Amino acid sequence: MNIIKYFYFLGLIFFYSLDMFAQATKARLLVLADMGNEPDEEQQMVHMMMYSNEFDIEGLIAVSGKYLHSRHHLSRRQRLYPELLHNIVDAYEKELDDLRKHAQGWPSPDYLHSIIASGQSDYGVAGKGPGKSTAGSKHIIDVVSKDDPRPVYIVVNAGSNTLAQAIIDYEAAHTAKKLDAFIGKLRVFENGAQDDAGAWICANYPDIHWVRSNVQTYCYGGPDFDRKKGEDRDESTRLGPYTWEPYAYSSMGQHQWALAHIKGDHGHLGRAWPLRQTENGRIVYLEGGGTIPWMGLIHRGLSDFNHPYWGGWSGRFTRERVQNVYSKHADVREAEVNYGDFSLYTEAVDNWQNPDDGKDIENNFVPVWRWRRAMYNDFKCRMDWCVEGFDHANHAPVAAINGSKAEEIHMLSVSAGEEITLDASASTDPDGDGLEYHWWIYQEAGTYRQDLELTKAEVPTVSLQIPRDAKGHEVHLILEVKDDNKIASMYDYRRIVLGIE
Repeated sequence: MNIIKYFYFLGLIFFYSLDMFAQATKARLLVLADMGNEPDEEQQMVHMMMYSNEFDIEGLIAVSGKYLHSRHHLSRRQRLYPELLHNIVDAYEKELDDLRKHAQGWPSPDYLHSIIASGQSDYGVAGKGPGKSTAGSKHIIDVVSKDDPRPVYIVVNAGSNTLAQAIIDYEAAHTAKKLDAFIGKLRVFENGAQDDAGAWICANYPDIHWVRSNVQTYCYGGPDFDRKKGEDRDESTRLGPYTWEPYAYSSMGQHQWALAHIKGDHGHLGRAWPLRQTENGRIVYLEGGGTIPWMGLIHRGLSDFNHPYWGGWSGRFTRERVQNVYSKHADVREAEVNYGDFSLYTEAVDNWQNPDDGKDIENNFVPVWRWRRAMYNDFKCRMDWCVEGFDHANHAPVAAINGSKAEEIHMLSVSAGEEITLDASASTDPDGDGLEYHWWIYQEAGTYRQDLELTKAEVPTVSLQIPRDAKGHEVHLILEVKDDNKIASMYDYRRIVLGIE
């Protein structure tokens, strides 16, 4: 991790040190998905292709899960569907020239085709073991074993047994020291615990960095909890913040928004984005649980997956591992108890006031919901890149801290009792749009629990008085920069982590 010390001269002629670190380079991403289970997997993958310039995709692996495996009672659910990944890459190839008009860094279609593989088709822990290696499990080993110091961020949007097989196979052929290094490069985000292999991995390899989301992973469009089960919640927040206006506050309304801004008249990738309709005809909220896990990789000035408790577009999770957080699926839970104790990072709770309606919400959905307006706007604007030239589309602003536009998280050492000033006036917008600024304290991400007051939080320059009793604590200050564009506002962020001495 590159740490650069430098100093800023502020206000009353004092100096302080500012470290810049975190994901200054693109993250390495590998996705396991039960393609063909239902349309949300294809929705998620189309969505991800539209951001594929923001991270290094190193593997797209079709795998089994709770609803798609070789022992399923429905024949069509007994096999894997890697061809769906190839179809989406084919659609991406047809849009690539247009996408390059708006941004750089897009992967080549040939490369993307080359990293598609099939993993385990059997279900759960029963699908791993000697002689059960697959192209997918071998690909995981190849990716993690590369001479690349960056960790590998693995999104498990299905079952985890292909990853389990990779670890088993690597362990069988290497020393304990090399296995520790292999495990140490993994950063796993498990969406919904869709088989029992995740618990098995965490029980047998307790040092693995493993985030399990049973809730936040569904909050891009949901979670659309079932009121028939007696959950006492406000109907107005059943689907979370209403960010798909003017369409109805419903799953159907979300899809009407998507028909207008994602699917309809938005090129080949738009056409490849299906409606999320179940086999009985019901329309379900957008994109299921597989989008949120990778969205935190987009804004490197906001999130760091090495610190899941910091929060960002992939949600926020506990600072320490929590023991025996079982799957939300009853049949998976019944199997998980057989593997002994295991620990992982799990959902955290945020408090947030929705600026659109003034309502205060405090629950474990909020760590995703608080970013949803920006997420929907961003996807809407990016989809225009498939069909519009640069001058007729919107592009995200670029936030700056004290003149630096580096897309990094800032670590700032300050003294208790000190007043600090930060300046975002060098922020710019590639379209020449006006900018709005919003500074705020992300209290849950830090350790200081008293309220802090920012002076003039809606202007480029902000001051903050550090309380004397905050010594030894950490405070997270977030800068949001939003453009004023008639299509939709796009956002950029910088996180400043204040270490108080």
